[in-house]
Amino acid sequence: MEHGNTATQGRLGRGRFPGTLGFLKKNKNTLIQYAGLALVIVVFALLTGGDLLSSFNLRTIIKQLAVLFTISVGMVFIFSHGGMDISVGAVMALSSLTAVYTLNAGAPLAVGILAAIVVSVICYLLNVFIAIQFGLMSVISSLSVMFIARGLVTYKVSTATEKLSVVDTEQLKLLGRNIPFILIFLILIGLIGIVLFHYTKIGKYNRAIGDNSLAAMQSGVQVKKAKITGYALAGVLVGFASILSLARSTVISENTGAGMEMDVIVALILGGLSLNGGSKAKMSSAIVGSITYILLNNGLVMVGVAPEMVSLVKGVVFLLVVFLLLKRPSSEVMPR
Repeated sequence: MEHGNTATQGRLGRGRFPGTLGFLKKNKNTLIQYAGLALVIVVFALLTGGDLLSSFNLRTIIKQLAVLFTISVGMVFIFSHGGMDISVGAVMALSSLTAVYTLNAGAPLAVGILAAIVVSVICYLLNVFIAIQFGLMSVISSLSVMFIARGLVTYKVSTATEKLSVVDTEQLKLLGRNIPFILIFLILIGLIGIVLFHYTKIGKYNRAIGDNSLAAMQSGVQVKKAKITGYALAGVLVGFASILSLARSTVISENTGAGMEMDVIVALILGGLSLNGGSKAKMSSAIVGSITYILLNNGLVMVGVAPEMVSLVKGVVFLLVVFLLLKRPSSEVMPR
């Protein structure tokens, strides 16, 4: 009898164990995604004696989060079909520059926002047009757009006789300093992103292309149209982000937006997004990843890590997450 009970317990134990392992393996990306965020919050809350979560610092974090969060939501539509964009920093700078000229000409804020979005969308449509028309990897086409946008900004800044800044900054205060407004804006962007990505054909088609573009095309997906839609959505959100960035700085320099492309990629990877895209891509990667990245950056500064060491620490964390998330055949790792 005792032997029978032991055998039964052994079978049950063996049954639970593979089930637990299977669950952990199946949800590995999601677990790493949220565990990483929880770990960052706990570690830096302890190291800063709770100052990380003080009301003053949370307000600072929300302001820092606005730009990266908005861009990351847009980039998911590109990364999900296997695309890659490294032009976002330069495009954001060019869109901000356009908004500065528009606002300084006496136009209302709404027109300035519209002008920034139009410029950003044009840049992203050019990006995807080059990639599709000439059959280039998306990273190459975005490189060309990056050089064009950064070149225009650098030329205008270097040839300007005075500082390029918004003359009337009063109308930007709502976007740059009003915390309730920024929070509502971010929640709306997140919700719209989730709906479009998970519950409409836009997101479904882009994920299908990321899995297998040929199979998606044979299933009736218009691959080019889906990619163009994804890039256009990303352009709209980068345009919004350029205004949020301008609302904080009110000034354009040659370094505006510099490094933003890597910040976005690191944030998405921290959020568990596969560089290969596909059906496993989730909008939560942009949301959780951007929050984790900003908290990590803010926490490192608060504990007194030297600025030159912050990038090193972030690089190590990035490599660790990539190792955990992208352990798959080498042929599937790199974006197309």
